[in-house]
Amino acid sequence: MVSTSMMYPEELTPWQALRHSVRMVARAAPKELRRLAYINLLTGVGPSVSLLLGKIVIDEVTAVFEQGGVDNPFELIVSNEKLLWSVVIALTLNLVVDSVDAVGTNLFASLRDRVEGFVRGKVLDKVSHFDDIALFEMPELLNLLELTEKGLGRIQRLSFIIAATFVGVFTFIPSVVVSASIGWWVPFILIASAAPSIFVEMRHHRKSWRVEETQSGVSRKMGIYSKAITSPDFAKEIRLFSLQEVILGRWQGLFQTLFSNMEQVRREGTATVMLWSLVGGLGVAAPYVYVVAGVLERTFTVGDLALYTGIILQLRRSLFILIAHTGDLYDVSLATAPIFQLLNLKPQLHTGTQRIMPASSCDRLQQGIIFDEVSFQYPGADQRPVLQNLTFQIQPQEMVALVGENGAGKTTLAKLLVRLYDPTSGHIVWNGQDLRSIDLTALRSQIAVVMQDYARFPATLRENIGWGELSNLHDDRAIQTVLEETGIDYLPDSLTEGLETPLGRQLENGLDLSGGQWQRVAISRALMRLKNAELLVFDEPTAALDPKNEQDIYRIFRKIAQGRMTVVVSHRLALAKLCDRIIVLEHGQILESGTHDELMTLKGRYHDMFTRQASSYHDELAYAEA
Repeated sequence: MVSTSMMYPEELTPWQALRHSVRMVARAAPKELRRLAYINLLTGVGPSVSLLLGKIVIDEVTAVFEQGGVDNPFELIVSNEKLLWSVVIALTLNLVVDSVDAVGTNLFASLRDRVEGFVRGKVLDKVSHFDDIALFEMPELLNLLELTEKGLGRIQRLSFIIAATFVGVFTFIPSVVVSASIGWWVPFILIASAAPSIFVEMRHHRKSWRVEETQSGVSRKMGIYSKAITSPDFAKEIRLFSLQEVILGRWQGLFQTLFSNMEQVRREGTATVMLWSLVGGLGVAAPYVYVVAGVLERTFTVGDLALYTGIILQLRRSLFILIAHTGDLYDVSLATAPIFQLLNLKPQLHTGTQRIMPASSCDRLQQGIIFDEVSFQYPGADQRPVLQNLTFQIQPQEMVALVGENGAGKTTLAKLLVRLYDPTSGHIVWNGQDLRSIDLTALRSQIAVVMQDYARFPATLRENIGWGELSNLHDDRAIQTVLEETGIDYLPDSLTEGLETPLGRQLENGLDLSGGQWQRVAISRALMRLKNAELLVFDEPTAALDPKNEQDIYRIFRKIAQGRMTVVVSHRLALAKLCDRIIVLEHGQILESGTHDELMTLKGRYHDMFTRQASSYHDELAYAEA
């Protein structure tokens, strides 16, 4: 028995997500982070040093005024080393800080781009190599992908937050030291009055993210309708059936739902943050009044007033930076958690380690592929299993058709056969080896597949075909051979750039093909690996073809199937008639099995299905033969 429990993403606390995020940023751009730290150390400490120098300048100038002033101020500045060096250093420091700001802007842009590219590359690598296609078929995991996309935007913000936090920390530390010289209690009052704002910000961000998290399905549906409006796949029918208002209305309704929920959280958060900001503002009043009173009592100088006024405001500013970015860090940690949940996600489909054993002719005659009490239920599905207790064998060199009404489980069975899923229970055995024990890449290299929802890659004609066997991508003879076999050998000559013609309107100078041509290209792609393939799987391979072309493809299938196991999924029973054996599925179970003649004699479900199609087949076949 194989577990069918969902692939639940690993739960991460905000602290764990933040730790992973910071580590990821550090791995992505270590040089940029170090350089930003140096620059922000200068820009953070610079203001405190400038305030100290300003105090010296004010005190020296005030002393001169108290003595009655001077006739030549420049001579006084030059002669007073303390005043001179204070002015020179302050001006130089301001120039340096202003100049490095431009360098910091460029460094931050580089940091942001490098982090975005690094993390997105990690996500794309994970998704592209994730063997289990449940990732693309389960709403829960599709929602995780949607949240991951949002997290990628937030992790870019983390780059800015880290840079800004450097400034806040490097401003805060010297501000605390200087403000403590007023009185040891001053920094404690300022920090204590600002502390509640930190928790309020974190609570607000947590509620905001909870809305985004719970509404991820709504957000994903918005993306679906947005794509329907902007995608060329839907453009013609949307206009011909006047569906613009329907689809746009659904998008707007979903947007309004999402916006209303977020707006409520924002209003509540704004009111609370404003209240605690006022409380924090009162914390500044006590040390400020204390300094003013000290100047009036001559405990402090005028320079002290300027210094302490500046340093209190600077400490307050650095606290606001740290508080704001503490909230932002919490927000980022919530939003980036899905990235690491995705990166840590383990597929239920585990690759085997055994090398696939090439079957000798004797082995093939004895074994082939065996389904042993195979059942399957899609992960997370509550309904009954799609397939139930299937037991049958595909003999070597046998061409088997799977037929049945829609929902009978035909395509699901094909997915199990090519190991896009593993059975819920039971075993599939390939030439004596359990399918789960075979190395996944090696197994799939032995299979040529044309799926019902075949891919139309936005790539050249050569690539759309040659990607079926990468080693032959540049073998023009091999490509031309499969084009001839599928009856579209004329195609390269009819296109502007031959095999190098881009296919797909979304590409620059790209051309589109007809549905039938695209399907033949997909079949050609499968035929590229025919030399090594032991199993051919065709899922509704003639759905987009007219009767005459369909008959041509039938003949091709019969030809290429010789000497190989072949499974054809089709509702077109004319193709099933050409197979060695037909398996009739109903509600995920085998209802009938036999040759066309045997099943027609049985007068069961297959007989009924074929009879319903008989007149149309007669007309189609007559047309094809003509």
